[in-house]
Amino acid sequence: MHNICLIGDILVDVTLKNKDEDLKMRLGGISHSARALWAISSSYSLGYISPKYLDTRIHDFFDHYNSPKLIKIAETLNAPNVILIEEAREIGNQGYELILREDNNYEYIDFESPGCDSFLITSGQYDISRILKKTGTTPVSLELANICIEDFVALNFKFKNIYISTSSEIFQKHIENNNFNFENFALLFKGFCEKLVFKENRGGTRLYDFNKNEVHQISSQTKPIQHSVGVGDVFNAIFESEIHKKIDENLALASFIAMEYASTTYPKNFKISVEQLLNIPINELVNLEGTILNWEHRKNINIYIAAPDFDYVDTSLIDSLEKSLLYHNFSPRRPVRENGQMKEDDTLQQKQQFYYEDINLLNECCIVICVLLYNDPGTLVEIGIASEKQIPVLLYDPYNIAKNCMLTHSCTIVTNNMDEIICETFIKSSKICKT
Repeated sequence: MHNICLIGDILVDVTLKNKDEDLKMRLGGISHSARALWAISSSYSLGYISPKYLDTRIHDFFDHYNSPKLIKIAETLNAPNVILIEEAREIGNQGYELILREDNNYEYIDFESPGCDSFLITSGQYDISRILKKTGTTPVSLELANICIEDFVALNFKFKNIYISTSSEIFQKHIENNNFNFENFALLFKGFCEKLVFKENRGGTRLYDFNKNEVHQISSQTKPIQHSVGVGDVFNAIFESEIHKKIDENLALASFIAMEYASTTYPKNFKISVEQLLNIPINELVNLEGTILNWEHRKNINIYIAAPDFDYVDTSLIDSLEKSLLYHNFSPRRPVRENGQMKEDDTLQQKQQFYYEDINLLNECCIVICVLLYNDPGTLVEIGIASEKQIPVLLYDPYNIAKNCMLTHSCTIVTNNMDEIICETFIKSSKICKT
């Protein structure tokens, strides 16, 4: 197990209050990775960046997490290192907002590199090149979050591992102008790292090993999610620790521990779950089936949204669902938007045309998601047709309307939680892509 020095910002994560969740604050940034290393009882240290007002709280906090060596490498000026999080579960875009990000400035502090086996740097607005000059011959890995490809290339550094996710700036810019192909994407990093770790949210993780020109892939693990903030950082820290000898084993363990981190915000509960995982033979974790759904395959998953999507109805929940599906690269289809809205005085032939066009659209789809805003007859009929065709129907019932067993038993899932709908969409889509 490697002794890792974590480098990066320590932030205050503020998850905003909404109708389902209370406001929650906790230390974030590299604190997420630190919790993972504490949970596996690993030795570690931190080279942290924060405003002065957080220093005492940071030291007090880490007294409860194995008292790692703490080295302040820069002081944040003109900004509080507070990040607002609109939506914690990453149902869709999480709406991160770093307060006063435009005013951020840093006063760098000369420091001596701690004794460690490797550095794990999480990118931020600070000058990474300054940090790299202090690392000597010790291997360095980098999480690419909000750094652009030009700034990354300008570092001119050979990293051990590079971690990148579908929400990163480099990935999002890349897919604006390119049809995504993993091997082609990985080539952007050839010569800059030994391994590229590509985290695909709930769709699993792919790794490109440049030394052997091999691709590895591990599934994601699904259980009820409490939050997704810092889950990727936990994955990075566990994989970086190299508890096991084989890549697939370390990927599997990282995936399972990341799942446990997403399922609770209570550190002691997280540590207990991790300790239980560490007692399971690693080959069993590797062989346990989860969800694999490559980013590029999701576009082929047409999803029919059955709902009263009319101009006289508040469609904000339908809009939210569509945005979430698009965020994860699925293809939502809204029949009223595509085929038009029927009027009461339309002719019989016009109404028949609407019917046939909607049925044709439904036949093009492999999943139906119903948004039950009220007992709309058209929506209920579409559920019945899809069920008869054995198309999976996921029922999003925000107002807990669904009571009739003919309705509820026509659906794969009935829930008032959109996160569960998105999870089930991944699971069903993964199975569809296997067939």
